[in-house]
Amino acid sequence: MSKALLWIGGIFFAFGLAFAAVGVWNVVDDMALAARGNTAQGTVVNLSASYDSEGGTTYRPVVLFRDDNGATRRFTSNMGSNPPAFDRNEKVTVIYDPWAPEDAIIDSFSTRYLLPAIFGGFGLIFGGIGAGLLIYVIRRRRIIARLKQSGVPINAEFVECYRDTSTKVNGRSPWVVVAQATHPATGKLSSFKSDPVWVDLSGTLAGKPIPVLIDPADPDQHFIDLAEWVEEDELG
Repeated sequence: MSKALLWIGGIFFAFGLAFAAVGVWNVVDDMALAARGNTAQGTVVNLSASYDSEGGTTYRPVVLFRDDNGATRRFTSNMGSNPPAFDRNEKVTVIYDPWAPEDAIIDSFSTRYLLPAIFGGFGLIFGGIGAGLLIYVIRRRRIIARLKQSGVPINAEFVECYRDTSTKVNGRSPWVVVAQATHPATGKLSSFKSDPVWVDLSGTLAGKPIPVLIDPADPDQHFIDLAEWVEEDELG
């Protein structure tokens, strides 16, 4: 499962970076236009409708304004919404590039900051999920490496091998081995769960001692070593 989580985490993290990059690019582009641009008063003269594949409609304001040279300019906002964010004949402030007046935006939160906020939000969500999965996998691998090096080995009694239907990768659910033994650090009967595997070991492990590596300083940290029965490509 760690391989699958590493792969999924990497994809989510990459998507998060991509969304965040688009959001940052929009902010930088907006700031550059605002820094070099001039302002003018404009009027919303029309609402341009566009339709998606599901029959939804969005409306983008069409704006007329005069530049510093007195020339009438017309542009359609890149941002659309439903219901429309502006009304026909509504007065708006326009920021435009004096060297390319067709490059213009309405000076409002929705047209300047909403899109970067949306992309930035998705970037944080996807990136956060991806980073969380990557950190979990890396941390778990370090724990396993430490337990293999200095963990206390015990033999546990096989209890069951069940399918973890709460987790799916490409439509498949992995298996988890459960064993129990008296924990040497606490003196109590404890249950131990393996990392996910992609094979049912119920028949293979029935009646056999299960090797478990434990951390006596942290009773919750353990690792069931199934390498004797599971091929590398069947490990999670």
